[in-house]
Amino acid sequence: MLLVDPLLYGFFIGAVFLLVLTPGPVVSLIIAETLSHSARHGLAVVLGAALSTTVMLVIYLLGFSTIIGEISPPMFNVVRGVGAAYLMYLAIRAFRAKANPAEMDGYSLERTPAKAFRSAVIIGATNPKAILFFAAFFPQFIAADLEPAPQLNALALTFAVLAPALDGGWVLAAATARKFLMKQSSALLINRISGSALALGAVLLLFLNN
Repeated sequence: MLLVDPLLYGFFIGAVFLLVLTPGPVVSLIIAETLSHSARHGLAVVLGAALSTTVMLVIYLLGFSTIIGEISPPMFNVVRGVGAAYLMYLAIRAFRAKANPAEMDGYSLERTPAKAFRSAVIIGATNPKAILFFAAFFPQFIAADLEPAPQLNALALTFAVLAPALDGGWVLAAATARKFLMKQSSALLINRISGSALALGAVLLLFLNN
């Protein structure tokens, strides 16, 4: 017996590709951490985002999306505002970072992958509407003639695996760009790009899912 409808499942995978590869707060953080520090920092962001996503998926699968939906919009705005302010703080740090290429590796040591991981978890936690998004997104790919619970579990597992894998592509792209920029002695430009990406992420988080 099929757990999911093959056609709907294929559409779901395509939708996840488009969704994850679309720039957002997490992508902004991945790019900024990888450019300013290293690919390890970018991968740490991927892991932190994956942890947050998994927690959100579990909450959704346990049926708490209705309860989350009862939270007042002002409260959502406050939580997202905290996340946006944190991203903006990181953006300011990037803009003010030293521009000497020889010092960037030392700066990378100061900004450890563990701190990048923590930042990703914070950003994930300050976007609680992700649970409501799952509640609206997943049912679009549920076949009426199959048991809903196994389908939801399969879709959630697929999302939890695909999302970090695709985010890894952003790490690779940013790491390649970093190598090029460092060869051009463009440490200052790297800081400016990283700061801009973080500032964009703050705006996206603040206005995402309004």
